[in-house]
Amino acid sequence: MARIYTVDQLLEVLDQVVSASGRGDRSEASAAEYWTGLLTTPGHPLATQLPDEPLVDWHDRGLLGDLSGARVLDVGCGGARNTRWLAEQGATVHGIDLATDLLDTLRPTMPAEVTLTALDVLRDPLPEGPFDLVYDSGCFHHIAPHRRITYLQRVLPLVRPGGRFAIVTFAAEQMETPSDLDVVTTGDTYGGMTFSLDDLRTIFGTLTPVELRAVNPDRPNTFAPNFLNAALFTTK
Repeated sequence: MARIYTVDQLLEVLDQVVSASGRGDRSEASAAEYWTGLLTTPGHPLATQLPDEPLVDWHDRGLLGDLSGARVLDVGCGGARNTRWLAEQGATVHGIDLATDLLDTLRPTMPAEVTLTALDVLRDPLPEGPFDLVYDSGCFHHIAPHRRITYLQRVLPLVRPGGRFAIVTFAAEQMETPSDLDVVTTGDTYGGMTFSLDDLRTIFGTLTPVELRAVNPDRPNTFAPNFLNAALFTTK
């Protein structure tokens, strides 16, 4: 591309910078094999079948609304552990992820209320909304800074008026983080970026905060590493 004339062209150029880095762009379809391998590695934390601690906690406290019959989108569902748990609470759940081979393996084992689709959340057509709950556990922090706007423009409109959006990310309070400038100029996403609670409040500022907090590592039978932050919002 000899000249940049539009914002979309600028974003595409920055995509190329990230793709050319040593790690590549782990938010695009070319990373499908990487994620399948990671999520099926014995002993890896993400190989768990436990649901996220904040997801269970928010449900127990009634902050997610009635999940019975609710439509839920699980963004970056990975091994579908949260997808399955949400379906067990009575929801109809659409899980989306890049890990094509993993989803193919999981699909026959899922409850009838679950649909699993391999897609790129930034570039492919998304499931049709609206959804009562959109949940993102670990997808957002692998998206390069210049594509956060794309994510917000594509994902947040899928939440119905009065619905919930919830997210779990690496916590800046617990882990070192590169600056957005470092990521954009080098193309290296450093294995995932970190966000403080204030970052999440600002980034999702068009939504109404319900609760922003660190993940509680003391809750049994949940996935609860102490290096994660969680945030729950409602649509205005």
